[in-house]
Amino acid sequence: MEIKKEEIQMESIFHRISVRKYKENEVEQEKIELLLRAAMAAPSACNQQPWEFYVVTDKNVIRELSEASPYAKCAKDAP
Repeated sequence: MEIKKEEIQMESIFHRISVRKYKENEVEQEKIELLLRAAMAAPSACNQQPWEFYVVTDKNVIRELSEASPYAKCAKDAP
C-alpha cells in the first residue's frame, strides 16, 4: 500500500503534540533557518506576508518571555 503525500501531511496536522519539556541541547542554526524558511513559505491573504519572526536564544530573555503570559510558563526551559 502506497502512502500519499497528502495522507502524511494530514497525519502531521491531526496528530501534533504540545511540547512542554525540552532537552538541554541548543537548536542548530541550520534547523532554525529551515523552520523560518518554511514559515515564510506559508500562504497569506493577498500574499501580504504580514508576519514577523523573532529568534530568541538568550536563556534569561526566554525565561522573561515565559512570564509574559500564563500560557507560556512551559517555555521557560526551552533551548
